[in-house]
Amino acid sequence: MSRRIRWTLAGAGISGLVLTSGLFVTAGAHPLADPPPPTPSPVASTSPAPHTTSASSTPATTTPAAPPPGPDEMAAAITDAVKAASPGAQAGFVIRDRDTGRTLAASGADQAYYTASVVKLLIALDVVHTGGWHVPDAATAADLTSMLAGSDDAVASQLWEDDGGSDIVTRMAELIGLTATTPAEDPGQWGMARMSPDDVVRVYDYLEDSVPRDVAQPVLTALAGARATADDGYPQYFGIPDGLPGSSWLVKQGWMILDSSLVLNTTGIVDGRYVVALLTEQPAGTADATARAAVTAGIAAAAPVFTVAG
Repeated sequence: MSRRIRWTLAGAGISGLVLTSGLFVTAGAHPLADPPPPTPSPVASTSPAPHTTSASSTPATTTPAAPPPGPDEMAAAITDAVKAASPGAQAGFVIRDRDTGRTLAASGADQAYYTASVVKLLIALDVVHTGGWHVPDAATAADLTSMLAGSDDAVASQLWEDDGGSDIVTRMAELIGLTATTPAEDPGQWGMARMSPDDVVRVYDYLEDSVPRDVAQPVLTALAGARATADDGYPQYFGIPDGLPGSSWLVKQGWMILDSSLVLNTTGIVDGRYVVALLTEQPAGTADATARAAVTAGIAAAAPVFTVAG
């Protein structure tokens, strides 16, 4: 099912918001322009080639390992870290261990947040499910890679228009069993869909466990190949990649400016085992670098659960 991208703002039915890669900017606002920070080159691991970031050098220590933090303690640490870096931020998150089925930390797990580009997970799944599960042809696989690894909005908007717009969210929510996922009120604004952290985790579980492996592989590989700089120039290694140096991961990030808030989301699978969804809405006017640092701080605060869980 080869596709040719021929997107325009008018064709996507977008009004009142200016769409960039993973980012909606309200009319009259200025797009984010922070220069992307230098980021060490990721090292690919085994298929589906999740990225691995380099761990910082630290002096050797003989301190005995701390006991595993409980879910409530971990949830408080994550929340406190986000709010300390970005006062007034709202954060909902889930960290689940796929090996044991345990939830290692959660807060606001059922609360719906704006998805921004995280909804591209549903767009991608809908593409490979149309007419029954099928491996995407080369052209479609290239489009999915651009949409997921580079967070390309032009591709997302074209697929959204071609495949039914808001019906994509409704179809995938029904297929996967998502309970707090709804399309945007404006059918042209796909990034204004809402999902809960728990629903995002369900999507990753579904991709790993229920989608036929040969069909899921191009999607997983694209997520593992997320680029340090998105196609629009936005630095998208905040959260999971920057917060967990030395870990392998596959991720889908989201960012969006609204009149009322700055939306930043980091989601993915860490070390092939832990499913993570941290969704935030930060106060309007928050500096973008501050907002990214808050999401990264929240993930960094969760680092103990990845090293002691098991």
